[in-house]
Amino acid sequence: MLGVYTIVASVFMVFVTILNSGIPLAVSKTTVKYNDDSTKASASVTSGLIISLITFLICAIIILIGKPFFVSYFGSSIAFSLLISLLPAILFTGVYAPFRGYLWGKEKFFEVSIVEFIEQIIRISCYFLLVFLVDFKNDLYPVGLSASLACILSTIVGMYFYFKYNGRIKSPKYHIKSVFQSSTPISLIRLATSLMQPFMSFLMPIMLISSGYTHEQSLSQLGIAMGMTMPLLTIPSTLIGSLAMAIVPNLNSLYNKNKYTELKKQISSAIKFTICCSFIIIPFFIALGEQSCTLLYNNITAGTYLKNCAWIIIPMGLSQISSSILNSLNLEKSTFKYYIYSCIVLLLSIVVLPKFVGIYALMYGTGLSMLMVAILNLLKINKTLNESKLYISLIFKLTLICIPTLLLTKWIYNILYFVFPDLICLAICGAISVAVLAILMIVFNILDIQTIKNKLSNKKVLSKS
Repeated sequence: MLGVYTIVASVFMVFVTILNSGIPLAVSKTTVKYNDDSTKASASVTSGLIISLITFLICAIIILIGKPFFVSYFGSSIAFSLLISLLPAILFTGVYAPFRGYLWGKEKFFEVSIVEFIEQIIRISCYFLLVFLVDFKNDLYPVGLSASLACILSTIVGMYFYFKYNGRIKSPKYHIKSVFQSSTPISLIRLATSLMQPFMSFLMPIMLISSGYTHEQSLSQLGIAMGMTMPLLTIPSTLIGSLAMAIVPNLNSLYNKNKYTELKKQISSAIKFTICCSFIIIPFFIALGEQSCTLLYNNITAGTYLKNCAWIIIPMGLSQISSSILNSLNLEKSTFKYYIYSCIVLLLSIVVLPKFVGIYALMYGTGLSMLMVAILNLLKINKTLNESKLYISLIFKLTLICIPTLLLTKWIYNILYFVFPDLICLAICGAISVAVLAILMIVFNILDIQTIKNKLSNKKVLSKS
């Protein structure tokens, strides 16, 4: 069932990506540009809304007319019914996209976060209510219904914030073309990303079967890798994604005003922060990945994957932040081009590696493709800003200090295991692992504690004033 859900979710994300990728960025950049002209900023939101609604209509027609194809692709009518139950989620994700872009451009990050937090709370709560109160023929249906209800309600909250901060519905005349042109490269990148998910879900089992796995084994391995291990590997991306969202309007403003000194400083700080965030959880995953997944999923295989693939967190984070930086510098076409190159690497990995490493081909391929994106992005940033930073020495230092951290984490767990339950052991070891690595970062001058204190003191002064 987890394998089936993974395949349906990957198709769902294709349609969500089409509606909710380029529009927020395009609208946010327009909002920054017309920060003092609420009429033009609101017109760009209306333009984005029209584009989203037209795009959803096309997507809905494709889903409904393409039922025979989707049923054949999923392998069951139940999976297609799950996709249908997700249609409202697709629609309201698209409706919210331009309003999110406006709030983003106005740097109302707290409000954007509140909307997304509300969505997740509603989604989880509704799922459990539906499971316990309604007798469904299939346990997958509450997943789709809860997601749709969550998107509807969170969109209403997002629209409230939009109108609260002087947003209005204005004529989209003269703005639809510019919003469409700005959003298209980003949409194509995200679309390609989303298309890769269902394609990999389709191709990976085939390659595993050709390598000696049964059909059930291949789906099970895919479900474990994509449904259990990969979500844990993307934990740092949550924080990095918040940073990526926050820096785009400011970097775009600095770039348009030719303030290159401050621009370079902020880009360097963002990349260093991203690298440190990526490393902060790696020692814990390597030392206690199997114990963590046994506790979370009662599945040690997911933990083995987690331990062996923790390194891919680094290129994932770097590619994420560097892509946002390129988009801030109005280099969306370069971002798209580099992503196409990375897709080729990922596909070759899935085709060639399964006979040698099994399901690891998917995760190794993901890591290698993201590494290519990160390197190409950094080289393009350096060329644009006349810099020469690849942060290799920083990564080397962090790699070295990870070794004693993970050894200490493992040693402490082996002692605590005889006294405390697993949950308490893992919680204590996780806190110690993060704290020790942070201390070593300060000791080896990777983190400048004085700079952090100055920033905190500045924030206090601003809040008091």
